[in-house]
Amino acid sequence: MLNNIFSILEKIGFGAQKRAISIQFSNTELNSQIMLQRIDGYHGINDGLSAELICLSTNPYIELKQFIGCQVAVDQVTDAGQLFRTTGIVTGASQGQSDGAFSLYRLTMQDATSLWHKRRNSRVFMNKSIVDIIEVIFKEWQNKSPLFASSLLLDTSGLTKTYDVRPFSMQSNESDYAYLTRIMREESINWLVDEASYLVASNSQNIEAQKLRLIDDNGQFQSLERRSIRYHRSNATEQYDSITSFIAQRQLQPTAIHVQRWQADSLSQEDASGSVVSSHQHSAQRENESLSLEQAWNISPAWISDLKGEDQATASSNSQLEKLNMHLNQYQALQAKYFTAHSSVRDTQVGYWFQLIDYPELEKNHSQQDREFLILNKYFYNQNNLPKDIQDQVEKLLTLSHWQNSKDSEQERQANEFVVVRRNINVVPEYDPLKHRPVAHVQRAKVVSDGEEIHVDEWGRIKVRFLFTRTDDHAHDGGAGANNSDTDSAWVDVLTPWAGEGYGARFLPRKDEIVVIDFFDGNIDRPFVTGRIHEAQRSPTKFDIKGQLPDTKKLSGIRSKEVGGMGYNQLRFDDTTGQISAQLHSSHGATQLNLGNLSYPKETATSEGRGEGFELRTDRAGAIRSKGLYISTFVQSNATDIHLEAKEAVQNFTESLESMKALSEYAVKQKAEAADMLENIDQYIKTIESQWSDLKATKEALMLLASPDSISLVSGKNIHINALDSVTVGSGQSINVSTDEHLILNAKKKVSLFAGEEDLKIYAAKGKFDLQSQDNVLDVSARLDVKITSSEGKVEIHSPTEIVFKAKDSALKINGDGVTVITPNKFTAKAGQHLFTTGASESPTLPIFPNNICWECLARRAAQRGAFINKGDGM
Repeated sequence: MLNNIFSILEKIGFGAQKRAISIQFSNTELNSQIMLQRIDGYHGINDGLSAELICLSTNPYIELKQFIGCQVAVDQVTDAGQLFRTTGIVTGASQGQSDGAFSLYRLTMQDATSLWHKRRNSRVFMNKSIVDIIEVIFKEWQNKSPLFASSLLLDTSGLTKTYDVRPFSMQSNESDYAYLTRIMREESINWLVDEASYLVASNSQNIEAQKLRLIDDNGQFQSLERRSIRYHRSNATEQYDSITSFIAQRQLQPTAIHVQRWQADSLSQEDASGSVVSSHQHSAQRENESLSLEQAWNISPAWISDLKGEDQATASSNSQLEKLNMHLNQYQALQAKYFTAHSSVRDTQVGYWFQLIDYPELEKNHSQQDREFLILNKYFYNQNNLPKDIQDQVEKLLTLSHWQNSKDSEQERQANEFVVVRRNINVVPEYDPLKHRPVAHVQRAKVVSDGEEIHVDEWGRIKVRFLFTRTDDHAHDGGAGANNSDTDSAWVDVLTPWAGEGYGARFLPRKDEIVVIDFFDGNIDRPFVTGRIHEAQRSPTKFDIKGQLPDTKKLSGIRSKEVGGMGYNQLRFDDTTGQISAQLHSSHGATQLNLGNLSYPKETATSEGRGEGFELRTDRAGAIRSKGLYISTFVQSNATDIHLEAKEAVQNFTESLESMKALSEYAVKQKAEAADMLENIDQYIKTIESQWSDLKATKEALMLLASPDSISLVSGKNIHINALDSVTVGSGQSINVSTDEHLILNAKKKVSLFAGEEDLKIYAAKGKFDLQSQDNVLDVSARLDVKITSSEGKVEIHSPTEIVFKAKDSALKINGDGVTVITPNKFTAKAGQHLFTTGASESPTLPIFPNNICWECLARRAAQRGAFINKGDGM
């Protein structure tokens, strides 16, 4: 068994009381085998602690993994005989050379936040402040890592401000260190790794966990226990530690900060107070304004929380811009002037302040407050003063190990260099909005909802689940972020090709669709949807729910889906060679408007044709409504004229009207009735010519049907034609009316039939021919003969008063007085037999005519849907 190294050193006169530094491991087996020879370290606010330890051992066979993960405490003896303790975790170990007596080991000691570099993650947080997020992640580390839990505690007592609740924050392929420090920089929160007690009574005192102190106000920084440090130039015989060099440094920095961003809820570019000039005077020669060193930042757009305030997030406002402006100005002031101190003071702890005394310039020109300085960072080293022969061995081993050999003189075995600022200068972490953020790449996400197929807010924003989210990472918030529900993100903007004020294009993503996410200004916390993609079973659009790509690649357009159903609407463009067409289609009732070279829905590259032109069809009801309507089969090739151009129809109509006018005048000359409604046609034509030629002048609701060939009107049952004014029917040749049953023509006033050149024939092939004039005379006239013939029956003429037959000067009268024959000439009666008997009488058979009809009464009863009773004579 190897000897204890300290026993060997005791024997040569180098006992514990002569050692300036010592080390303690949580792995107790190492404590008797390792002696610390030298420590070189760095410690800084908003940075952390790291140190290199050169250790000496008599055991060349220690496994390096025995060191890794050990907690370690390094104690340095101060000028007051106290022990200044620095703790950490061994995160690296190297074995150096051995000369048979001693072996070298080099260890890397870091604070526990160094472990955060080792874990990379992607996750989201909703409706949490930065402090909430830090506490969540810190607690996770404590629960998952016993080493971390025993090495670091969180101390938020140094936070004095209230922090915004953010609707959304994303960690994106970042280490926990990068993410946590990024969000602390964004909120101007300092972080300081501090010891539970940086002064201890004994080097055997247990190793305690360090504290991660979060600080947002200078008043939260504490003073060193010694409170003051004396300035004294380096002197080898100096009894107490002191600052031996104190150098002021200035650097010209930007003199003004201007911050602006887009504020979506006000549709404006907000810039808070505009350009804010630094309160720090950079030059005695020039005012800040005249230096004109402005940094103008256009930062990421403001977050927009739930429009109804249901997420409890803080509403974005100018106060956030003001805060950032102040942060950037304070950091520039922090960089503009600072002091570099060289000292032998071993118990200077970063993040603490002290009063510098005995510095001539400060004593003479500055108040006590201006002599108080806060330590921002520190580089330090210390080493044991070994006997010369052992020291020579160590130096040789360092050289053989190719490790940096100390060049310090025998008189300066320990020293440090630290940067300080006056205590009243605000300390903030460095924050560059472009540098301190992860690189944002386009990524996929899945649309989620509250159960509805379409879940949006008033702006059309949606919620998504980022595909990288894991359930374990979001257990702290009920799984929010990985629940496949609307709790997985804040509202996310959706890019649209057209966004006007209440108008534009709207295609809202639906639940479970895969969307593509990009980020405004490259900011990982400002996602928006750029589009959607088809993958796997989520095939590209199938028009008419048929076919698939690449077979149907010549089809393009839009097809939607009925929410909660299987119906759809589609706008389809078919660019197939020889079958180019367009279709607007709703699956309800197979309602379609088809245009172009029509074809059947395609399952392959081509399909059978259905015709050419256009088709408007539905399995349900249809209606066409317009102020004016022109339906024509007159060709207007390539739409070369206005859409209501009806010159061909008007020309035909005018020619027809002239023909009807001529015929009407002819009828009047022949004592027939004139076509008295032709003026309506003339006015109709004039209206079309005057109004339809002006696209904006259509005032009357007119309809025109026109065709250069034939028009057919066919019905399986009834056709009803009605006009409240007049119906005029004209033809250049014939009008034929045919019916399998009845032809009934009724006129309230008069009926006129006129045949201008040929016969007027009225036949009853089987039924009775009944001709009546119910309330006036019946005139039957002819230029030539009038014949009344019964081919199989008799001819009867009845009158209640008198029947008179006249021919030139003779007459035959039949009345109630008898029968009278009147002639100035010869009366001839030819008969085979003449029979004269006594008188007799026979009454005529007369029709019963109805009384005169009250047309106003008839119209009123029709409006009331009541029965109208016709009461004729004798009833």
